[in-house]
Amino acid sequence: MGLENDLNGMFAESVHELSPPIGEMVAEGKRAGRKRLRIRRTLQAAGAAAVVAAVLTAVAVAGPRPGGARADGPAAGGTALPSAASPAADVPATASPATGKGPSGEESGAGTVSPSKGAAAEQGTADLTWQAMTEILADLLPPGARLGNLNPHGVKFNTKPDERYIELEYDDGHGPSTVMLTVSKGRPPSPVTCENWQGGSDEGTRKPGYEKPLCETEQLPDGGRLRMFVTGTDVVGLYDEMVDLTRPDGTTVQVVAANGTLDQYTGRKGLPITVTRERPPLGLDGWKALVQSPRWQLKVPQSVVDSGRAFARTVTRFPCPDDARPADCKID
Repeated sequence: MGLENDLNGMFAESVHELSPPIGEMVAEGKRAGRKRLRIRRTLQAAGAAAVVAAVLTAVAVAGPRPGGARADGPAAGGTALPSAASPAADVPATASPATGKGPSGEESGAGTVSPSKGAAAEQGTADLTWQAMTEILADLLPPGARLGNLNPHGVKFNTKPDERYIELEYDDGHGPSTVMLTVSKGRPPSPVTCENWQGGSDEGTRKPGYEKPLCETEQLPDGGRLRMFVTGTDVVGLYDEMVDLTRPDGTTVQVVAANGTLDQYTGRKGLPITVTRERPPLGLDGWKALVQSPRWQLKVPQSVVDSGRAFARTVTRFPCPDDARPADCKID
Protein backbone atom coordinates (compact mmCIF):
# COMPACT_ATOMS: atom_id res chain seq x y z
CA MET A 1 0.00 0.00 0.00
CA GLY A 2 2.85 2.38 0.79
CA LEU A 3 4.47 1.75 -2.58
CA GLU A 4 1.17 2.27 -4.38
CA ASN A 5 0.61 5.55 -2.61
CA ASP A 6 4.09 6.75 -3.47
CA LEU A 7 3.72 5.84 -7.13
CA ASN A 8 0.34 7.49 -7.10
CA GLY A 9 2.02 10.73 -6.18
CA MET A 10 4.95 10.15 -8.50
CA PHE A 11 3.16 9.64 -11.81
CA ALA A 12 -0.10 11.53 -11.40
CA GLU A 13 -0.88 14.98 -10.15
CA SER A 14 -1.64 15.33 -6.45
CA VAL A 15 -4.83 16.95 -5.25
CA HIS A 16 -5.55 18.96 -2.14
CA GLU A 17 -8.19 17.64 0.23
CA LEU A 18 -11.41 19.37 -0.76
CA SER A 19 -14.64 19.97 1.11
CA PRO A 20 -16.66 21.06 -1.91
CA PRO A 21 -20.31 21.40 -2.77
CA ILE A 22 -21.78 18.81 -5.11
CA GLY A 23 -20.54 20.45 -8.34
CA GLU A 24 -16.95 20.37 -7.18
CA MET A 25 -17.33 16.80 -5.94
CA VAL A 26 -18.44 15.75 -9.42
CA ALA A 27 -15.43 17.43 -11.02
CA GLU A 28 -13.04 15.94 -8.48
CA GLY A 29 -14.57 12.50 -8.94
CA LYS A 30 -13.82 12.71 -12.65
CA ARG A 31 -10.28 13.70 -11.93
CA ALA A 32 -9.75 10.90 -9.43
CA GLY A 33 -10.94 8.45 -12.08
CA ARG A 34 -8.45 9.81 -14.59
CA LYS A 35 -5.72 9.53 -11.98
CA ARG A 36 -6.51 5.85 -11.43
CA LEU A 37 -6.37 5.35 -15.19
CA ARG A 38 -2.94 6.94 -15.40
CA ILE A 39 -1.62 4.84 -12.53
CA ARG A 40 -2.87 1.65 -14.13
CA ARG A 41 -1.59 2.40 -17.59
CA THR A 42 1.76 3.81 -16.54
CA LEU A 43 2.65 1.39 -13.78
CA GLN A 44 0.63 -1.68 -14.79
CA ALA A 45 -0.31 -2.33 -11.16
CA ALA A 46 -1.81 -5.78 -10.80
CA GLY A 47 -5.58 -5.74 -10.90
CA ALA A 48 -5.88 -1.97 -11.21
CA ALA A 49 -8.98 -1.05 -13.18
CA ALA A 50 -9.40 2.50 -14.29
CA VAL A 51 -12.73 4.20 -14.50
CA VAL A 52 -12.54 7.53 -16.20
CA ALA A 53 -15.67 9.61 -16.45
CA ALA A 54 -14.70 11.66 -19.28
CA VAL A 55 -14.56 12.36 -22.87
CA LEU A 56 -12.30 14.62 -24.86
CA THR A 57 -12.84 16.75 -27.97
CA ALA A 58 -10.30 18.98 -29.39
CA VAL A 59 -10.71 21.67 -31.99
CA ALA A 60 -7.24 22.93 -32.69
CA VAL A 61 -5.69 25.14 -35.30
CA ALA A 62 -1.94 25.50 -35.29
CA GLY A 63 0.02 28.71 -35.56
CA PRO A 64 3.80 29.16 -35.64
CA ARG A 65 5.64 29.17 -32.35
CA PRO A 66 9.00 30.88 -32.84
CA GLY A 67 11.85 28.87 -31.37
CA GLY A 68 9.68 26.06 -30.04
CA ALA A 69 6.45 24.10 -30.34
CA ARG A 70 3.44 25.67 -31.99
CA ALA A 71 0.38 26.35 -29.92
CA ASP A 72 -3.07 25.51 -31.20
CA GLY A 73 -4.85 28.72 -32.05
CA PRO A 74 -8.21 29.70 -30.58
CA ALA A 75 -10.02 29.89 -33.89
CA ALA A 76 -9.69 28.86 -37.50
CA GLY A 77 -6.80 30.65 -39.08
CA GLY A 78 -5.56 31.84 -35.71
CA THR A 79 -1.87 31.94 -34.98
CA ALA A 80 -0.03 31.62 -31.72
CA LEU A 81 1.19 34.82 -30.23
CA PRO A 82 4.96 35.10 -30.20
CA SER A 83 6.13 35.21 -26.61
CA ALA A 84 8.26 37.92 -25.16
CA ALA A 85 11.90 36.95 -24.87
CA SER A 86 12.05 34.80 -21.79
CA PRO A 87 15.13 34.91 -19.59
CA ALA A 88 16.70 31.52 -19.79
CA ALA A 89 19.75 29.37 -19.72
CA ASP A 90 20.50 26.78 -22.37
CA VAL A 91 19.31 23.23 -21.97
CA PRO A 92 22.26 21.28 -20.61
CA ALA A 93 22.02 18.37 -23.01
CA THR A 94 20.94 17.67 -26.58
CA ALA A 95 18.51 14.93 -27.49
CA SER A 96 18.75 12.41 -30.26
CA PRO A 97 18.22 13.42 -33.92
CA ALA A 98 15.08 15.32 -34.89
CA THR A 99 11.85 13.41 -35.04
CA GLY A 100 10.90 12.20 -38.47
CA LYS A 101 10.36 9.22 -40.67
CA GLY A 102 13.20 6.75 -40.98
CA PRO A 103 14.13 4.70 -44.04
CA SER A 104 11.40 2.22 -43.15
CA GLY A 105 8.80 4.99 -42.94
CA GLU A 106 8.31 4.46 -39.22
CA GLU A 107 8.46 7.22 -36.68
CA SER A 108 11.73 7.52 -34.86
CA GLY A 109 10.06 8.74 -31.68
CA ALA A 110 13.07 10.93 -30.96
CA GLY A 111 13.55 14.66 -31.22
CA THR A 112 15.91 17.50 -30.52
CA VAL A 113 15.15 19.71 -27.56
CA SER A 114 15.46 23.35 -28.51
CA PRO A 115 17.92 25.41 -26.50
CA SER A 116 16.27 28.14 -24.44
CA LYS A 117 16.41 31.62 -25.88
CA GLY A 118 16.29 35.02 -24.26
CA ALA A 119 18.17 37.58 -22.28
CA ALA A 120 20.47 36.96 -19.36
CA ALA A 121 18.69 35.26 -16.48
CA GLU A 122 16.80 37.47 -14.06
CA GLN A 123 16.35 36.59 -10.43
CA GLY A 124 13.13 34.63 -9.94
CA THR A 125 10.72 36.58 -7.77
CA ALA A 126 7.28 35.44 -8.97
CA ASP A 127 5.56 32.12 -8.36
CA LEU A 128 5.64 29.71 -11.27
CA THR A 129 2.23 29.62 -12.94
CA TRP A 130 0.63 27.02 -15.16
CA GLN A 131 0.70 29.56 -17.99
CA ALA A 132 4.46 30.04 -17.55
CA MET A 133 4.93 26.27 -17.52
CA THR A 134 3.10 26.01 -20.81
CA GLU A 135 5.27 28.63 -22.46
CA ILE A 136 8.52 27.23 -21.06
CA LEU A 137 7.54 23.80 -22.37
CA ALA A 138 6.80 25.27 -25.80
CA ASP A 139 10.15 27.09 -25.82
CA LEU A 140 12.08 23.91 -25.00
CA LEU A 141 10.33 21.59 -27.46
CA PRO A 142 11.55 21.24 -31.05
CA PRO A 143 10.17 23.79 -33.54
CA GLY A 144 7.26 23.02 -35.81
CA ALA A 145 5.00 21.08 -33.47
CA ARG A 146 1.76 21.89 -31.65
CA LEU A 147 0.58 22.17 -28.08
CA GLY A 148 -3.15 22.02 -27.39
CA ASN A 149 -6.01 20.27 -25.60
CA LEU A 150 -4.95 21.59 -22.21
CA ASN A 151 -6.84 19.89 -19.38
CA PRO A 152 -8.37 22.66 -17.18
CA HIS A 153 -9.02 20.28 -14.28
CA GLY A 154 -5.31 19.52 -14.09
CA VAL A 155 -4.81 23.20 -13.33
CA LYS A 156 -7.94 23.98 -11.32
CA PHE A 157 -7.46 21.36 -8.64
CA ASN A 158 -3.67 21.36 -8.46
CA THR A 159 -3.49 23.85 -5.62
CA LYS A 160 -0.52 22.77 -3.53
CA PRO A 161 1.80 25.71 -2.83
CA ASP A 162 4.94 23.77 -3.79
CA GLU A 163 3.64 21.92 -6.83
CA ARG A 164 2.61 22.93 -10.34
CA TYR A 165 1.10 20.55 -12.90
CA ILE A 166 -0.07 20.76 -16.49
CA GLU A 167 -1.53 18.11 -18.79
CA LEU A 168 -1.91 18.73 -22.51
CA GLU A 169 -1.29 17.21 -25.91
CA TYR A 170 1.88 17.58 -27.95
CA ASP A 171 1.80 16.80 -31.67
CA ASP A 172 5.05 16.71 -33.61
CA GLY A 173 3.30 15.80 -36.85
CA HIS A 174 3.35 12.04 -36.22
CA GLY A 175 0.34 11.86 -33.91
CA PRO A 176 -0.66 13.63 -30.68
CA SER A 177 0.67 12.51 -27.31
CA THR A 178 -0.73 13.28 -23.87
CA VAL A 179 2.08 14.88 -21.85
CA MET A 180 1.97 15.42 -18.08
CA LEU A 181 4.51 17.77 -16.50
CA THR A 182 5.05 18.46 -12.80
CA VAL A 183 7.42 20.83 -10.99
CA SER A 184 7.44 20.42 -7.22
CA LYS A 185 9.59 20.78 -4.14
CA GLY A 186 9.76 18.93 -0.85
CA ARG A 187 8.19 15.71 -2.06
CA PRO A 188 9.28 12.75 0.12
CA PRO A 189 11.88 10.51 -1.53
CA SER A 190 10.34 7.66 -3.49
CA PRO A 191 11.07 4.08 -2.37
CA VAL A 192 10.81 2.90 -5.97
CA THR A 193 13.97 1.40 -7.38
CA CYS A 194 14.54 -0.46 -10.62
CA GLU A 195 14.63 -3.63 -8.52
CA ASN A 196 11.11 -3.20 -7.10
CA TRP A 197 9.52 -1.32 -10.02
CA GLN A 198 6.46 -3.18 -11.28
CA GLY A 199 5.60 -1.16 -14.36
CA GLY A 200 7.25 -3.23 -17.07
CA SER A 201 4.63 -5.88 -17.77
CA ASP A 202 2.28 -5.74 -20.78
CA GLU A 203 -1.51 -5.84 -20.61
CA GLY A 204 -1.98 -5.22 -24.31
CA THR A 205 -0.12 -5.90 -27.53
CA ARG A 206 3.46 -4.65 -27.79
CA LYS A 207 4.09 -3.96 -31.46
CA PRO A 208 7.49 -4.60 -33.03
CA GLY A 209 8.22 -0.86 -33.25
CA TYR A 210 7.61 -0.25 -29.55
CA GLU A 211 10.45 0.29 -27.13
CA LYS A 212 11.19 -2.42 -24.59
CA PRO A 213 10.24 -1.68 -20.97
CA LEU A 214 13.10 -0.35 -18.91
CA CYS A 215 14.01 1.38 -15.69
CA GLU A 216 17.29 3.28 -15.34
CA THR A 217 18.73 5.69 -12.81
CA GLU A 218 21.56 8.16 -13.28
CA GLN A 219 23.44 10.12 -10.66
CA LEU A 220 24.32 13.58 -11.96
CA PRO A 221 27.60 15.42 -11.23
CA ASP A 222 25.75 18.12 -9.28
CA GLY A 223 24.27 15.56 -6.91
CA GLY A 224 20.91 15.32 -8.66
CA ARG A 225 19.32 12.05 -9.68
CA LEU A 226 17.49 11.04 -12.85
CA ARG A 227 15.06 8.15 -13.12
CA MET A 228 13.93 7.02 -16.55
CA PHE A 229 11.18 4.53 -17.38
CA VAL A 230 9.56 2.92 -20.40
CA THR A 231 6.40 1.21 -19.19
CA GLY A 232 4.61 -1.90 -20.28
CA THR A 233 1.59 -1.53 -22.52
CA ASP A 234 -1.96 -0.83 -21.43
CA VAL A 235 -4.88 -2.96 -22.61
CA VAL A 236 -5.05 -1.01 -25.88
CA GLY A 237 -1.29 -0.96 -26.48
CA LEU A 238 -0.54 2.45 -24.99
CA TYR A 239 2.71 2.91 -23.07
CA ASP A 240 4.71 5.79 -21.55
CA GLU A 241 8.16 7.26 -21.40
CA MET A 242 8.78 8.89 -18.02
CA VAL A 243 11.70 10.96 -16.76
CA ASP A 244 11.99 12.18 -13.18
CA LEU A 245 14.74 14.60 -12.07
CA THR A 246 15.38 15.29 -8.39
CA ARG A 247 17.78 18.16 -7.78
CA PRO A 248 19.98 18.48 -4.67
CA ASP A 249 17.72 21.27 -3.34
CA GLY A 250 14.69 18.95 -3.38
CA THR A 251 13.08 20.32 -6.54
CA THR A 252 11.58 17.61 -8.73
CA VAL A 253 10.84 17.98 -12.45
CA GLN A 254 8.84 15.11 -13.89
CA VAL A 255 7.46 14.41 -17.35
CA VAL A 256 5.28 11.58 -18.65
CA ALA A 257 4.64 11.21 -22.40
CA ALA A 258 2.52 8.55 -24.08
CA ASN A 259 2.27 7.00 -27.53
CA GLY A 260 -1.36 8.08 -27.52
CA THR A 261 -3.95 10.28 -25.86
CA LEU A 262 -6.37 10.17 -22.97
CA ASP A 263 -9.65 10.84 -24.74
CA GLN A 264 -11.79 12.39 -22.03
CA TYR A 265 -14.96 14.21 -23.02
CA THR A 266 -15.54 12.77 -26.51
CA GLY A 267 -18.61 10.74 -25.64
CA ARG A 268 -17.34 7.62 -27.36
CA LYS A 269 -17.84 4.28 -25.68
CA GLY A 270 -15.07 2.06 -24.45
CA LEU A 271 -11.79 2.81 -22.74
CA PRO A 272 -11.01 6.52 -23.35
CA ILE A 273 -7.52 5.97 -24.75
CA THR A 274 -6.36 6.23 -28.36
CA VAL A 275 -2.99 4.92 -29.52
CA THR A 276 -1.86 7.47 -32.10
CA ARG A 277 1.76 6.53 -32.86
CA GLU A 278 4.37 3.81 -32.50
CA ARG A 279 6.42 5.64 -29.85
CA PRO A 280 6.04 8.69 -27.63
CA PRO A 281 7.59 11.86 -29.09
CA LEU A 282 11.10 13.07 -28.33
CA GLY A 283 12.42 9.85 -26.79
CA LEU A 284 13.98 9.42 -23.36
CA ASP A 285 17.05 11.46 -24.32
CA GLY A 286 14.85 14.35 -25.38
CA TRP A 287 12.82 14.36 -22.17
CA LYS A 288 15.99 13.91 -20.14
CA ALA A 289 17.40 17.08 -21.68
CA LEU A 290 14.14 18.94 -21.20
CA VAL A 291 13.74 18.24 -17.47
CA GLN A 292 17.32 19.36 -16.83
CA SER A 293 16.66 22.87 -18.10
CA PRO A 294 17.35 25.37 -15.29
CA ARG A 295 14.20 27.23 -16.33
CA TRP A 296 12.09 24.82 -14.28
CA GLN A 297 11.87 26.64 -10.97
CA LEU A 298 9.04 27.41 -8.56
CA LYS A 299 10.23 31.03 -8.57
CA VAL A 300 10.64 32.63 -11.99
CA PRO A 301 11.13 36.17 -13.33
CA GLN A 302 7.98 38.26 -13.53
CA SER A 303 8.58 38.64 -17.28
CA VAL A 304 8.13 34.87 -17.68
CA VAL A 305 4.80 35.00 -15.84
CA ASP A 306 3.63 37.92 -17.97
CA SER A 307 4.58 36.41 -21.32
CA GLY A 308 3.24 33.03 -20.21
CA ARG A 309 -0.17 34.56 -19.55
CA ALA A 310 -0.34 35.85 -23.13
CA PHE A 311 0.95 32.60 -24.62
CA ALA A 312 -1.45 30.37 -22.69
CA ARG A 313 -4.45 32.14 -24.23
CA THR A 314 -3.41 30.69 -27.59
CA VAL A 315 -3.47 27.07 -26.36
CA THR A 316 -6.79 25.29 -26.91
CA ARG A 317 -8.47 23.60 -23.95
CA PHE A 318 -10.84 20.74 -23.41
CA PRO A 319 -14.45 21.95 -23.28
CA CYS A 320 -16.20 22.03 -19.94
CA PRO A 321 -18.19 18.79 -19.48
CA ASP A 322 -21.97 19.09 -19.30
CA ASP A 323 -22.17 17.73 -15.76
CA ALA A 324 -19.49 20.01 -14.26
CA ARG A 325 -19.87 23.52 -12.97
CA PRO A 326 -18.59 26.11 -15.49
CA ALA A 327 -16.64 27.70 -12.63
CA ASP A 328 -14.61 24.50 -12.29
CA CYS A 329 -13.39 24.93 -15.87
CA LYS A 330 -12.29 28.56 -15.48
CA ILE A 331 -8.56 28.71 -14.84
CA ASP A 332 -7.59 32.26 -15.88
